[in-house]
Amino acid sequence: MTCTLLANLVSLFFGILSALFWVLAAVAKAPPPPGYEGVENANSWKVTIVDGGELYGTLRLQSKWNSRAAFAAAVTVFFQVIATALSIAQTS
Repeated sequence: MTCTLLANLVSLFFGILSALFWVLAAVAKAPPPPGYEGVENANSWKVTIVDGGELYGTLRLQSKWNSRAAFAAAVTVFFQVIATALSIAQTS
């Protein structure tokens, strides 16, 4: 296995991981606190529920998955740069 192929495979793996993490961020929803189960929308001093999920908990979950997706995307680009550089070096 050549270094270029290995860099491409690592890049592919992290690209798929990044896509998975972004899908998880898109569908993340924090459960409502006790006593608010089944409530579709509510806005009080205790809790804000939007579409059945607790708003701030949902934002935290989405932030966590978005951060992981961005990191995986950065690793993808890094290994694509390495693969391209190795490919250019091999043809020179």
